[in-house]
Amino acid sequence: MAAWRWLGMSVVWILAVDTASAQSVSLAEEVKVGDCFRIRLEMKLSGEMRVSQDGKLTHLAETAAATHEYAERLMFVDKSGAVDKTARRYATAKAAITVGRNRLEKVLHPDRGVIVAQHVKDQSVLYCPTSALTQEELEALEHFDTLAVAALLPGKLVKVEETWRIPNSAVQLLCHFEGLTEQKLQGKLVELTDDIARFTITGPASGIDLGAMVKSTIDATCVFDRKAKRLTRIQWKQKDERDQGPASPAGTVDVKTMVERAVIETPDTLSDVALVSVPAGSAEPPAHMTQVQLTDAKSRFDLTHAREWTLVGQTDEHVILRLMERGDFVAQATITPWESADKGKHMEPEKFREAMAKTPGWDMDNEVQIGEVPSEGGRWVYRVSATGSLDGTSVLQNFYLIAGPNGDQVVVVFTMTPKQADRLGSRDLSLAGSIDFPKKK
Repeated sequence: MAAWRWLGMSVVWILAVDTASAQSVSLAEEVKVGDCFRIRLEMKLSGEMRVSQDGKLTHLAETAAATHEYAERLMFVDKSGAVDKTARRYATAKAAITVGRNRLEKVLHPDRGVIVAQHVKDQSVLYCPTSALTQEELEALEHFDTLAVAALLPGKLVKVEETWRIPNSAVQLLCHFEGLTEQKLQGKLVELTDDIARFTITGPASGIDLGAMVKSTIDATCVFDRKAKRLTRIQWKQKDERDQGPASPAGTVDVKTMVERAVIETPDTLSDVALVSVPAGSAEPPAHMTQVQLTDAKSRFDLTHAREWTLVGQTDEHVILRLMERGDFVAQATITPWESADKGKHMEPEKFREAMAKTPGWDMDNEVQIGEVPSEGGRWVYRVSATGSLDGTSVLQNFYLIAGPNGDQVVVVFTMTPKQADRLGSRDLSLAGSIDFPKKK
């Protein structure tokens, strides 16, 4: 009899499992403008960077940790229900990065107010509507794209063990690609209780970031609150194999990001009054709102440049920026503080031309354009455009001398292939014209 009773209990248990597995749950979020969330993110990264030094490949250990906590109010939701714009107030935004023996810490200035996160042309853009952010602040704000998380949900009824495909647009944003080349990310419902639905996101994806090919493998676990009808927790594991690019080295990294998300009442810091400076609608933000502040390491000069210029190097001697367009390298700008002249004076044009002609590795063929450039603020700007060979490569270089009214001087050299000159357009002039000098005490 005991055996039959055990058998009967087993049949009941099997039937219960079958019934549970047959249950369906709607994994969808209904969001609207004005909804507000409290977001907390913790990120840890480990891996190595591969760089060429003195002709040898060097492996540098790389680690990073970041913490972000903020309130996020939805500002624009498109017809499909995708969130394309939010306003944030950060309580915490900090990141610590160690490469080899060098450690850098990035933080958002505590006096910053509203930060807007917006999807523009399949990219996530962060900006402050009242003042330009610094490069360090932008790096402190780089994190998992919480605008795109709802796209991980299938938006329909699903059963345990059922799978669905993750949209390309969400993969590109969440994997931080400038362009997506291929992806096979798949969602799968793995657990269902009265309170939560647990699902996984797994698969490979590849794309372009800063002009380099990146191959990623995703292994994520997500929790959906059935009563709140919200995605409340994401554990996102991503392994990247990155090729060397024009603005980034090769490397392999493992990134683990934990996201906690909860609905909250709108705080006063994100009220309608607090958001009057935020542009309405989904139009691309004005160019001046997305510019980046950059200050010389010794405060000898500063500038405000367009977001498309990427900082790739900064020392006491120079600053190097590279212009990237949809992953393509267009031009490099090298900014070098020059010996000061007397107040109200500047280097003579002929001496400037001679100095630039003697640039190491540069063999000039032909001067294309020479002369003064109209400028403001008491600055004097002189430009020499020339073709030639730089370390054996045919290039076009635009040399700018910028002098301030107190004798401060900076040289900016723009380097590109002749074919890229049209793509550069007047953006070299805009960058050179934005350089300013601090007032001397």
